[in-house]
Amino acid sequence: SKCLRCLYTSDYESHKDRNPKRVDGTLEWFLRHEKYRHWQEKDSSLLWVTADPGCGKTMLAAFLVDELSVHSEPRDTVCFFFFKDDNQEQKSATLALSALLHQLFSAKPFLLRHSLKDYNDKGAKFTEQFGTLWRIFRAATTDPDCGNVICIIDALDECEESTRKSLIDSLVSSYTPAIGTGRSTGETLPKFILTSRPYGSIEKQFGTQLIRLKAEEQTPAISEDIERVIDSEVELLGNVWHLTDDDRIIIRDKLIRGADHTFLWVSLIVKILHGSQAASRRKFLQTLNSLPSNLESVYEKILEDICDREEAKRILQIVVAATRPLTLDEMDIAQAIQRDHKSIEDLQPCRLYSFESTVKNTCGLFVKVIDSKIYLIHQTAKEFLIKGTATATSATEITTWKQSLCPIESNLTLAKSCLYFLLFNVFETHPLALRAQGSDIDGYTIGHVFLDYAAKNWTAHVQEAKIWEDEKLSAIALKVYTSGSGRLLTWFQVYMASNCEYWNFDNMSGLAVASYIGQDAVVELLIEQGEDVNSGRSLYNNALNVAVRKRNRNVIMLLLNRGAIVFLFGSEYWNLLEVNRCLSLSMTETRANSLLISCHSL
Repeated sequence: SKCLRCLYTSDYESHKDRNPKRVDGTLEWFLRHEKYRHWQEKDSSLLWVTADPGCGKTMLAAFLVDELSVHSEPRDTVCFFFFKDDNQEQKSATLALSALLHQLFSAKPFLLRHSLKDYNDKGAKFTEQFGTLWRIFRAATTDPDCGNVICIIDALDECEESTRKSLIDSLVSSYTPAIGTGRSTGETLPKFILTSRPYGSIEKQFGTQLIRLKAEEQTPAISEDIERVIDSEVELLGNVWHLTDDDRIIIRDKLIRGADHTFLWVSLIVKILHGSQAASRRKFLQTLNSLPSNLESVYEKILEDICDREEAKRILQIVVAATRPLTLDEMDIAQAIQRDHKSIEDLQPCRLYSFESTVKNTCGLFVKVIDSKIYLIHQTAKEFLIKGTATATSATEITTWKQSLCPIESNLTLAKSCLYFLLFNVFETHPLALRAQGSDIDGYTIGHVFLDYAAKNWTAHVQEAKIWEDEKLSAIALKVYTSGSGRLLTWFQVYMASNCEYWNFDNMSGLAVASYIGQDAVVELLIEQGEDVNSGRSLYNNALNVAVRKRNRNVIMLLLNRGAIVFLFGSEYWNLLEVNRCLSLSMTETRANSLLISCHSL
């Protein structure tokens, strides 16, 4: 159904499959642990599993999804979601709930009835509302015909803070009978397993309403698993290099001593050894003895041998700033495009013959390619690269890679790539057809690689890069807001389609688009350049109308102060102008909310 399709807001299946396969025999200690068994025996329970970075939490979560899917009861439904800080599709608890509901309703379509009223009332917008989704989730999972629901949620610490708080608060409220919104007598709630780093802030939010399993304290079990992984890797390494039994023992002992309960260190060290250029046993053992002893040293070693540091820096800036993993083709365009390129043909001489090979040769083990998408090797790699402060620096020479990437500079790199692409001539001469929908938009974006990413995300990168504070850069950015232009029509339709919205774009002005997105700095710049605040006399293309529809409070205030009025079905509503006359710059929050409600009710 359309309602079910609306809930498919993230590619949650592929997110699970990003993870490497486990070695046979590992993680089975978890199934025998008394706290896991206690969680299994309870009808409704929360199990929070914590572990330090690089210690296999995500692999554990993937293992549990597979294990429970195979060994659960026939009426049980196993749902999952994997949070990741490097992907916009994996950072929000709202998206997580949508994914859980999509899996539940796909398994048991009759439960869709719990979402139909909200879908009929709000359309696809209901998938953006955490409170609405949680209410539907509660109703569906406690339906007498539902059966047991088991939810595996990985890397809770990588969920954005605002929706993570909403999720934890909702879980705590549901599992606390004393609270009015808690469970009713006889009500069976879904069972949750959640993994994260052992952060005190998360522990404080959960309180005592869960079972806590501290994997960071399971030293013997983790050590045994790491030895199994090392044995498997040494076997592969020995076969490739034709190592003697004595050499294999030396490597095994070296890896066991250095692992420090961290799977990630072992994995990276083995990759370094696989890539060693040693031509003799002596050189191979020298390489082995010179290996770095901790994760940060490993990252520095991987990057220190880079020949073209500027190219590597540009690639890594784009990878860390991207709101979702870019495909190889998208990445090739993003790193090659320059200000003077006006078409994909202009760009061709700067593109790389084999981008996958080049990016691997340039950045080494620091990046990985899965299903033609580029990722950093691990979340800790991103933490290693990014500065703790957003302050830009003028230095270009990299002396150490640790904290070498400034968020502002990284976003600026990707913002420029997006803007230069959107300014290609083709989007003016052969724009996306007016009122395009669904497959039309998909077909157009497939024909113009990087358009999907650039159209949906350029505004966010421009904002993070503070481009509107720079006169020259803002002048370039404003060109994609030219009223009535083909490129404005093109990118904004792609942007809107990502929100499942298809409006009447006839005569859509740049001012109305900026008002819809909520870019008050752009609205002010466009008005200063002479844009008419009252252009567009219809429900969907008047600036104040769309700002009200999106509840962009700052833009509403700005437009009203510049004399904007609302147009509705061909009529002008001057009562808002009367409200505007009595407003002052020190308007209280209460009066602002009253105005917003008045606007929205028209």
